[in-house]
Amino acid sequence: MNKQKVLRVIEENQIFLLKPSDFDGRHMTSAEMQAIFKYFNAFWQYPDKPRAEQPHALLKSELHSDGFIACKEVLDYPALCAIFANEMLKVIKMNINPASLARIGVVTSPAYSAISLGTGVAQLLSEQYNPGIKYVIAEKDQNGNPTVIRGGLNPELKTLVINELMTTRDGSTFETKNAVLTCNGDNPAPTVIEPAFILVHRSTDHSLADGSAVKFVFHLNIENYQPDACPYCSAGSKALKPKEGKNWEMYFKN
Repeated sequence: MNKQKVLRVIEENQIFLLKPSDFDGRHMTSAEMQAIFKYFNAFWQYPDKPRAEQPHALLKSELHSDGFIACKEVLDYPALCAIFANEMLKVIKMNINPASLARIGVVTSPAYSAISLGTGVAQLLSEQYNPGIKYVIAEKDQNGNPTVIRGGLNPELKTLVINELMTTRDGSTFETKNAVLTCNGDNPAPTVIEPAFILVHRSTDHSLADGSAVKFVFHLNIENYQPDACPYCSAGSKALKPKEGKNWEMYFKN
């Protein structure tokens, strides 16, 4: 199915008729991805120049931003998650050769938004390369960071790290990778496959905090600012946490 037909299906409220095979022979475009996310009110970007009436986003990292994307709102639907897992697999295949793909023993992703995506990618790798592949969650610690992998991992198994979103180089993707490397304590650490793979990259960083590479399916030009250098604050715009209370609705009112 070509891009125009996909966009028409979305516009006609038939979004759940879309299938992974509709994107065979090509990659989903950024415009198609944004249309799907906007359908579920899961993507917002500042509509124009900074102004007092229009709030902007306050991120978990305490950075301020002119946009926000809530992947979980889309990936919670298995039919859509299957499509995006398939799109991610296309990028994985472009960066890892078939012999190395067959040696992947574990796929891990951070709780909570990336769990369904991680499971979907692991399922595809299991069907196509290694039926014995495991999926493991990097669970959140008491501070809400994905640093816990229970029971450790077999150091002989090569581990692939994926995430649904990357905002900063030291965020949940890096924390998940570090969780893999430290989950065995003083025993030999598992091998982490590089690069890590991201569904939506909304960062200016193209590597993790340790310098290792990341590859992504989609990139969005969303800017982040330090609070004391935020042009939206300077214009009188209020910084709101997108997931708190009715803040998400406030972004679309002005």
